[in-house]
Amino acid sequence: MQISEPAEYVILGLLTTRSMHGYEMFQLIEGGTLGQIIHLEMSQMYAFLKKLERLHYIEAEVESQGTRPPRKIFRLTTAGHEVFHQWIKQPVEKPRDIRILFLIKLYFVQRLQPTQLGALVEQQIKACQSFLQHLKTRQQTTTLQPDDAAFLDQVVLSSRIYQTQALLEWLSELQKGIQHRVLT
Repeated sequence: MQISEPAEYVILGLLTTRSMHGYEMFQLIEGGTLGQIIHLEMSQMYAFLKKLERLHYIEAEVESQGTRPPRKIFRLTTAGHEVFHQWIKQPVEKPRDIRILFLIKLYFVQRLQPTQLGALVEQQIKACQSFLQHLKTRQQTTTLQPDDAAFLDQVVLSSRIYQTQALLEWLSELQKGIQHRVLT
């Protein structure tokens, strides 16, 4: 068993700043920028918390609340801290993961390690350039007709190339914005 959902990294990221209970984390996600990146139901939140506890990335302490039921306050373990900080440094492998995973990384790097923001974007640009080169080497230069068996394969490949090029353009604009922010 390992981390498989973006929300699990979000939970680890939130706990890098301070200990919290599940509903508090849920409110931070739903009420802010993270809620625009991921969709999370309360039931999913508690399932992810249990999973992260089983992985020993977080641990909980039960806190009494007087007449109300006790609640669990979660904190990041050393292992959880290491996993999160290792993950946050790496660019995403596939351009399709930029919409969620990269934006989560950007969110936390900007808050926890703002001096590393430019480096993260630079690494992501390099990863996308490498992926684009991989796609272009697969692209055939022959002209196919709509009734050819390989036609749709080429259409899909061409779509992925254009999407990756658009992502590179967006990342370049992001990089310029970060550099401008640093200089001013």
